[in-house]
Amino acid sequence: MTLYDFVQLNTVEKVNVVWEGRFLSCKEDKDQTVVLYKVHNFFCQVYYNNNDNSIVTLKPFRTKELLHEFFAYQMN
Repeated sequence: MTLYDFVQLNTVEKVNVVWEGRFLSCKEDKDQTVVLYKVHNFFCQVYYNNNDNSIVTLKPFRTKELLHEFFAYQMN
């Protein structure tokens, strides 16, 4: 599946595809948790609302710059 194919899916389908991916890392603060997955040839950040444990949004991407930003945040 390509990134383009992924963005064409509905939310339930996207979540199912992400769960089949590989968990890489997560970052957490008081109100939200962001979980990073490797999915096929792209990455996806899943944003959770910590208050009700719901998915707020899914942000797929390919650029390594966003990947570096994710891990740079964790090191601070």
